[in-house]
Amino acid sequence: MYRIGQLAKEAGLSIRTLRYYDEFGVLKPSVVSGAGYRYYGKEDVIRLHHITTLKQLGFTLSEIKNVLEDERGIPTADKWIDAIRMQIAEVRKEQERLKMLDRVLHTTLHTLELRGDVAAEELLLYIQHIRKNGAEAAEHFRASARRNHFTDAEIPILEGLPSLEEDDPRTTAWVKLLREVHTHRDEPPESDISMKLAAQLLELGANFFQDNYELMERYWDWVRPEPGQSEKTLGLSEDTMAYIDRIVEEYLRREQESKGNPAQNGGRDRE
Repeated sequence: MYRIGQLAKEAGLSIRTLRYYDEFGVLKPSVVSGAGYRYYGKEDVIRLHHITTLKQLGFTLSEIKNVLEDERGIPTADKWIDAIRMQIAEVRKEQERLKMLDRVLHTTLHTLELRGDVAAEELLLYIQHIRKNGAEAAEHFRASARRNHFTDAEIPILEGLPSLEEDDPRTTAWVKLLREVHTHRDEPPESDISMKLAAQLLELGANFFQDNYELMERYWDWVRPEPGQSEKTLGLSEDTMAYIDRIVEEYLRREQESKGNPAQNGGRDRE
């Protein structure tokens, strides 16, 4: 048996909290001595564990009291098994809620990093979609769309692409580069800055698409917005993609010219 002070210390709670649980009727001591001392047994410890877990999951004391009252008359082992199963179910719900929140927060973060601002209407629509359909439904929609446009061998590569909804070093690199593209998209395609960005885009693209350039080009066309329409992928608006097309085309043209010039090619090989 535990006296109230001992139980409070072992459970990391205050004596005041245990007294309040007693007054509220969710956790009454098994024994109260003639001197008024409260003593708690093993069943009380199990009950306290149940209460603490439900509190952590956001249950109010009134809700907890109802749950505990519904368990009266059930054998101890069955009661504890049912309680744990219920707590596991609640934990999984909370995990899904946190997963959705994580996606929304990372999307907000990367939007701000890309644009330096975020459109309230755009983000509200995204949040509504996530809250209405859930993270799994959103991913199912994207997976179905990919299957309609790409082969079974290509889909794993696409599924491995960095997502702006996640915290990933490759996502960080992509966001940083795309922000640079946004900053310099009025640059002439032949400028040094444009050529540097084109080289970085091609290098990152080769890494993301595992050197499958044909897939990279088809994916690029797939995410390209229709004329006058909003972006399909965050950060890849119509004008941004047009600038990337121009600088990459110029970069590849120069590369081709360099390969056709023995003097330049030889000089590069020696470097």
